[in-house]
Amino acid sequence: MRYTPEEAARIRRWTATTRAKVVHPKYGSVIVPSTSKLSALENAAEYWRTTWLEIRDAGVWAVEPDEGPTVRPKEFYRRRKA
Repeated sequence: MRYTPEEAARIRRWTATTRAKVVHPKYGSVIVPSTSKLSALENAAEYWRTTWLEIRDAGVWAVEPDEGPTVRPKEFYRRRKA
């Protein structure tokens, strides 16, 4: 299957193994997959349904393993075999 460059970038962002916590005064906080601060902002913006330019003043922090679950769009959750 071939993806457009935009689709491929989105897939890479959401399937990253590292995580970051994005904190914004208006939207709150969320833990998202990330490979950089920019990718964390882009994922958080998509989760909050806004553009990353509107939340560029958000804080991006490292996440401890026990800090909480990572949120992803439903198409990026792995299906479990019964």
